[in-house]
Amino acid sequence: MALARLSRWTHSKWTEARQQLSWARLKERPPTLWLWLGVIKQTLALCLLLILTFSNRFAETIPYPTALNGAVLVIVGAYPGGTMGKCFEALLLGSVGFGLGVLVYAILGELADSPTGQGFIFAIWVYLAALVRFGGPKYISFYLYGVLFSFNGIYGSITEGGFNKQFFLANAVAYLWGMAISLGVNLIVWPFTAEAELRQLLVTSLQHVSTLAHLTCKTYARELDQDEVDVRQVLVKALRSDYLALNGRLDETSFEITFSRWSLKHYRDMIKAVQGLQQALITSSSAIDLISALDPRGINSRHLLARSEAAKTFADFRHGIDLVIAEIIDELVGPVAIDVEPDAELAQQNETMAERQTSGQSQAPATVDPDEQLGHALHTSPTPTAAQEKMTTVAARLKKEVLESEQRHRRIREESLRSASASRRGDNSNASSRPGTPGHSNLPSPRESTSDLPRGRSDRRPLDETAVPGEAKRPSDIPATTTDPEKAEETHTDVVQIFRKAWDAFARAQQDALVSLIKDGSIQVDDVLRIEEGMPSIKEMYAHRLPKAWTSSLISQTPLARLRSRDGTSPATTVVEEEDAPCSDALTKAYSLLFGLGQLTEELAILSTVVRANQRKKLRLYLFRMLLDRVKKLWGPKEDMNLQEALATLHGVEYKPVKKPVVQKIARVERWFWQQRSIYAAKVAMATTVYSVFALAPTLQQHVFLRIGQVSALITVIVAVAPTLGGTLSTWLLQVSGTGAGALVGLIVLEIFHNVGGYKYNPYGLVAFGALWYAWSSYKFLQHPAKYTQSLLYVTGYSAMVIQEHLYNDEPSVRRSFDSPGLRFGFTIASLGISMAISAVFQLFVFRQPARRRLRLQLADVLFALSSYNTMLQCFVNLVAPADEAPVPRQEALAKVQHELIKRESKIQASILALAPTFQFAKVEPKWWAPFKADTLLKIIRAQQVILDRLREARTAVGMKGFNPTIHHDFANVLFPYRLHSQRLARTLFYLGATSLLSKTQLARDVPSSKPTWASFEHDALVLSRRMSRLPRGERELKRPGFLRYWFYLVSLGSVSTELEELEKHLGELFGDPDVSNPYIS
Repeated sequence: MALARLSRWTHSKWTEARQQLSWARLKERPPTLWLWLGVIKQTLALCLLLILTFSNRFAETIPYPTALNGAVLVIVGAYPGGTMGKCFEALLLGSVGFGLGVLVYAILGELADSPTGQGFIFAIWVYLAALVRFGGPKYISFYLYGVLFSFNGIYGSITEGGFNKQFFLANAVAYLWGMAISLGVNLIVWPFTAEAELRQLLVTSLQHVSTLAHLTCKTYARELDQDEVDVRQVLVKALRSDYLALNGRLDETSFEITFSRWSLKHYRDMIKAVQGLQQALITSSSAIDLISALDPRGINSRHLLARSEAAKTFADFRHGIDLVIAEIIDELVGPVAIDVEPDAELAQQNETMAERQTSGQSQAPATVDPDEQLGHALHTSPTPTAAQEKMTTVAARLKKEVLESEQRHRRIREESLRSASASRRGDNSNASSRPGTPGHSNLPSPRESTSDLPRGRSDRRPLDETAVPGEAKRPSDIPATTTDPEKAEETHTDVVQIFRKAWDAFARAQQDALVSLIKDGSIQVDDVLRIEEGMPSIKEMYAHRLPKAWTSSLISQTPLARLRSRDGTSPATTVVEEEDAPCSDALTKAYSLLFGLGQLTEELAILSTVVRANQRKKLRLYLFRMLLDRVKKLWGPKEDMNLQEALATLHGVEYKPVKKPVVQKIARVERWFWQQRSIYAAKVAMATTVYSVFALAPTLQQHVFLRIGQVSALITVIVAVAPTLGGTLSTWLLQVSGTGAGALVGLIVLEIFHNVGGYKYNPYGLVAFGALWYAWSSYKFLQHPAKYTQSLLYVTGYSAMVIQEHLYNDEPSVRRSFDSPGLRFGFTIASLGISMAISAVFQLFVFRQPARRRLRLQLADVLFALSSYNTMLQCFVNLVAPADEAPVPRQEALAKVQHELIKRESKIQASILALAPTFQFAKVEPKWWAPFKADTLLKIIRAQQVILDRLREARTAVGMKGFNPTIHHDFANVLFPYRLHSQRLARTLFYLGATSLLSKTQLARDVPSSKPTWASFEHDALVLSRRMSRLPRGERELKRPGFLRYWFYLVSLGSVSTELEELEKHLGELFGDPDVSNPYIS
């Protein structure tokens, strides 16, 4: 017995220790561990190359050992300290660039007798490579490997007198060694995958979602303190950063081969669901902000949450969010089975939450690669440490509050059961087989349902296109409670099912409260349809546009003044009587909040289904699957119907393809050559051509290029010429500091180890001090990806100094007279100056591209794209919800238009995110006579993001089938004129704003306003709702999902008009007073 007890104790301790030291447990540690592992790996790779280079036996295997200097750049560009996916991606793209560079090298070598031909071919190749580089930071290895290796074809033909096969092989072998070392270190020395980091980022995003959802609920209930208000604002911004980080990690994951439960499609579905959660919370947060602005005293919230049923279901809903997210996290990173007391368990959960949140926040910027600045304009910048700490504290407090609230409701239910009479208990037992109702809910407490039973799995119910996401089943569809353990496992242990029931109960309680407020007349709305009234007089039309007119004594007693007194502050007696009356404007925004929370419920259910898919862990060939998908996309069957044909079909017009004339195609090609991408590539090609003149012109070749060793300065030219002037100014600073500091450290180390240990320059000391310098450079490189250029030049500057000096002075096969370290340092700085001068000439005088101008054009492009999207959306809405009895449109055509809308949403979102780097570069440029109005531009960018969010929400509300027959006939048809008028005003406002940005022209003061239209629109919709509630079937119709969706559609488009008018104000601040002559023209 004692032996068995000892065996069990040993086994439990061993299991606990194994769990504490497990790989999954290690991954929950702060990202500092992975950062330092990356630093060690990258430093090890660079030191390994340095050791091999200083080894005489290894150097003798290469005909030209100095060519190994090029392998340093290869190692840095291959990311040996990054994830496996990042390293594979860089090496794969770099290999393609290297292969093309080999081809160009061979061509340039064959053209050794024609320097003009060499320069021409090299310029074309650089132009094409720069076109690829413009596509994003991930192509930088392709760009650097291809251009720098191919230039060796020119350099070799100069130094060797023509194409030298041995020189070519030496350079190729050096690049291949760099790739091999990078790949070997990345795979052998503590490899970590992007797939694991993607799961960790998903966990972090879910923690953000959970915390923001609770804060949104507390805001609705008016329970927030100041710390929670601050955290809520931070989290709304953090969602954008999560969006970028997840997509970046998914790209890296697609280049991996690893063991995993989930395929690439699973991860895409997970990220899509998480982004749906983020969008739902953005919707809910926007609705909360609107409610708070219209109802600062929270009267509506008190009315809507006054019933005990609403408060109880609200608490269950909040606790259900935690349950579902906790289950998803367990599936993603694995549960930690440690036996602790309840209080200690809560502390452990809070500690784990803090670790995961800190982990995700620190890793997110690294995924966005070179644009670490990407963010202030779009809320995508890294969260400060102080904000992270506050976020962690608030998250732990929220979790504790939810648990305490759930326990309080459980005690209330237990006391209610104990105080019930025997007959009452008998009635309840007879009614236990009946479905629950809002008044007497049979829904189990989430904690009660999951505390003693294992978690079950069940299929998600299908999403009805006409139903609100997460909308309740009818009471007859809710499963009955049971005491049978087997049945209980099926009906009660599915956390998602419990969460859905909690949401359904809360949604029903809110709908009951909303309908009651509409029906009993609590909302002070006149029972008059404004759409049937006559047009306002000129006085009424401009009553709010000419405030100074009210000071005139001549009209103080006119009907106009009386009109304003009615619209202004009510008498004191009225205020006293109606101080607790609900606000009708805020009430309509409550429908948006319910829709957003419904989306949150649905997306959580989808995510849980995807994550809990019964997949076994196996070898996943993500890389091959990604390549196969891209090949299928290129060569797969094309769509049967294009957009123009779909629109023509929906409008009942015969589609006739328009054949474009040749002249039009030529004009399109010409416009493409004048785009920023082509201009940037052309400027890089011209700059490298001038650089090539130093190598090919005989006089410059002998006295400058070969004398000072200018071959290594080509990287300065191709990196310094940036798409914008601000980008070049930023790069210059990084290049001067990187090359200068690297060469200076190399000079100091060479002087320290000069004539030490029997060597001219002691290799052991060079490697030892080089390891310290490489570690610092790698830390900067991995911690601040935006400073990629600086970190790269730190390494190449040091390595070029020490490798050349050691090889030419200590390697017997290449020993010859060479420059002293001081002279070599001076030549390096001189080469840097020449290269920067070349880039400065082309950036300042040839097709100059100021970042400010580029930012303004990008803003105009986004606004034009939003205008086009809005027009197509309104066309789509008019088709699915027409004013007359039009025939049902073809679903195939509708699906094509909806797919196009979704695709445009993604493009516009990418365009908005691309504004942030340009914004940062614009701030760097000299201000001269025109100040840079950063705050105003940020307001414009944020307004564009809000407009996109609201338009996306409107599309989601309409869906593919429009509204149900009741809403269609009794609301949409009656109020159709409002829709037409608002559409016309929206198109006008979009056009005016876009043309103002494009032409740098002030907007007129009296641009059309859509606020009166939308105020009347919502007023009449409320009047119709009240009339509907008095019909026999009215209350039931008002509780149907279609009614909620219709109100959400109205609120979303109304917010678009509000943001457009705010955008007008920002443009007025940007371009000045319209009564003054335009400073940009005069």
